[in-house]
Amino acid sequence: ILYYKPNTTQKETAPSTDGFVATKLKVLVNVTGNQTHPAHHIAIKGVTLRDTAYTYFDDHGLPSGGDWALQKQGAISITGTENISIVNNSFVRLDGLGIFIGGYHRNLSITGNEFYSIGESAMAAWGDTSTNMTEDGKTTVPYPIGPDGRSGDQPIGTQVLNNIASEIGIWQKQSSAWFQAVSARTVIKGNVFFNGPRAAINFNDGFGGGDEIARNLVLNMVRESKDHGPFNS
Repeated sequence: ILYYKPNTTQKETAPSTDGFVATKLKVLVNVTGNQTHPAHHIAIKGVTLRDTAYTYFDDHGLPSGGDWALQKQGAISITGTENISIVNNSFVRLDGLGIFIGGYHRNLSITGNEFYSIGESAMAAWGDTSTNMTEDGKTTVPYPIGPDGRSGDQPIGTQVLNNIASEIGIWQKQSSAWFQAVSARTVIKGNVFFNGPRAAINFNDGFGGGDEIARNLVLNMVRESKDHGPFNS
């Protein structure tokens, strides 16, 4: 037997008759390249993406020196790209991340999208460093999270413009509208971010520098924690 309690505070409101969706897919669009052979000049435009499965039990990693943990996938997952545009899309009722940006990227533009009812973060960028823990390379780790970031295998110059994100962090409370780690020269302008459990914009580290945050409207965040404000770094 399936019991359903509608999410409403008005007793006279009838339950939705839209039915139920058994989610399965975690990634709806995957674009994969690398720094040597990047996927390039691709536009994802005017698409509605919805109803992905939850990912909070999937393998997570530590992006950098901050306190976040993150999994490397989203409804749109992109790795190793140049000149990619994600424009005027609708992300609705996703139980995981909206957009995951991993490794090498140049000239990535995320513009005019709407994110609503997202289980984790709306957008997250996580660059790579190296597996070496020491200068002589004698001590290594199995993942590219060492202290040397000179490879350039990071999102650099990403434009996050005129997006709307609300009702984020439904399941994963360590969530933001925009999160970045090991990334640089990100421009975040003209966005509207509201209704989330923690900071709307989170920088896990100061890698590379050159970031710009301007002319955004951020309100009604940090609703389920009290350890920072609408922007956290």
